[in-house]
Amino acid sequence: MNSSPLSLDDIQKIEGTQKLSALERHHLRILAHCLESFREITGGKIKGSIPEENEILEWCRNNETLREQKSFIPILLKQLSSASSQLQAIAKVLGKTPLEINLDDLIKVSLNSASAK
Repeated sequence: MNSSPLSLDDIQKIEGTQKLSALERHHLRILAHCLESFREITGGKIKGSIPEENEILEWCRNNETLREQKSFIPILLKQLSSASSQLQAIAKVLGKTPLEINLDDLIKVSLNSASAK
């Protein structure tokens, strides 16, 4: 059973970005995964703000998989906090709310960033 919020098509689209290094593609997968997790936390909203920290913590506590791995929750919260900051910065540049960002936006921003190096 696949518990990833990313579809196979999403993963293949990310892997198809051969102009990005393996590390950049990995970062892109993590950011896309976090974005989809934020959408799940908000009940599937595709527009709006990143959920508040207390909402994220509650989601973690109620997540069946995470309940079995309580020591992982602080690590995940740190990762989600970092992703939140990155997604908010991307959203500001794109003139969107963070939940409006889509995978194509993330790929475009990643490719632009990689070509600027």
